[in-house]
Amino acid sequence: MGQKITIKEVAKQANVSVATVSRVLNGRDRVSKETKEKVLKVVKELNYVPNTTAVSMITKQTQMLAVVVPDIENPFYTAVIKGAVSVARQEGYYVFVFSTNDNVKEESIFFESAQGRNVDGVILVGAHKEEAFYKSINKPVVLVDRYIEESGLDGVVINNFRGAYDATTHFIENGHRNIAVIIGPQDFNDGTERYWGYEQALKDHNIEPVNEYYKEGDWTEKHGYESTFELMNGSNPPSAILGANNMICQGAIKALRDLKLEIGKDISLIGFDENDIAEFVEPRVSVVKRPTHEMGVHATEILIQKLTKKESTSTVPKKVTLGCELLKFGSVRNLRNGG
Repeated sequence: MGQKITIKEVAKQANVSVATVSRVLNGRDRVSKETKEKVLKVVKELNYVPNTTAVSMITKQTQMLAVVVPDIENPFYTAVIKGAVSVARQEGYYVFVFSTNDNVKEESIFFESAQGRNVDGVILVGAHKEEAFYKSINKPVVLVDRYIEESGLDGVVINNFRGAYDATTHFIENGHRNIAVIIGPQDFNDGTERYWGYEQALKDHNIEPVNEYYKEGDWTEKHGYESTFELMNGSNPPSAILGANNMICQGAIKALRDLKLEIGKDISLIGFDENDIAEFVEPRVSVVKRPTHEMGVHATEILIQKLTKKESTSTVPKKVTLGCELLKFGSVRNLRNGG
């Protein structure tokens, strides 16, 4: 049996680098047509069969990316993952997903594990709040949704402030003044910016925020459900509720159903992110739509640019802020003109 052909021999015969051979074999589009044809001709002539382990040892890359999220069952993160996978496949990368359950210990375990060490880069929706953790990561990382300003990392976020501001303003324009918000923790930009948007819209219309209309807890359906019960059974129930993420909104919808209150008539409701229940209840619930798929796409493009050194030499972190859109359906009652 003859000696097995190596990728180094293919590169030598084709008069290109090992990295170029790897790019051709992985279907990457950053190789000229002429070079690609030359490499494939040598591969065929030598009857070369790639050894992926050997290739990764030589190129120092595994062609593996990780997407690390707090909750794999949340449709928001699922959409981000799909966006990441769509770009990664085009560029010849594989993707695996790790769920931290929004737990800092689980997140640390991932980065310390063989899985974390053996990927080329990570797209991360972080659980850690301390900038030191992010600075300690010794591989390319792009943050999504939750952004730590002093982390020194690139990130893709949305305009949370504008989304909450527009939703609250829509309530006010329809005559609502007793407006509640059910929201998650205020320890990341997603929670704080949404609260600021809600609060600023009230102040811009000379409405003072009321403590009893502010319900902070987890980003969960349970929190949305329990908070809605508390609000509607209070001494001064709101006429409108902003559910500050998809799971909270889902919980609010279920609570209103159990309370036998009709959305769009007895109570007005707007959610953040689309969810199955909001889409299929009657009337359909208005939502702040985030470009979730695009967030995954942008994050992966930035990460691959870092990996292939196709980015500027600037040390200033790249932070991309995407817009969001208020989709108005029938869940907000017009209280003006006796409505």
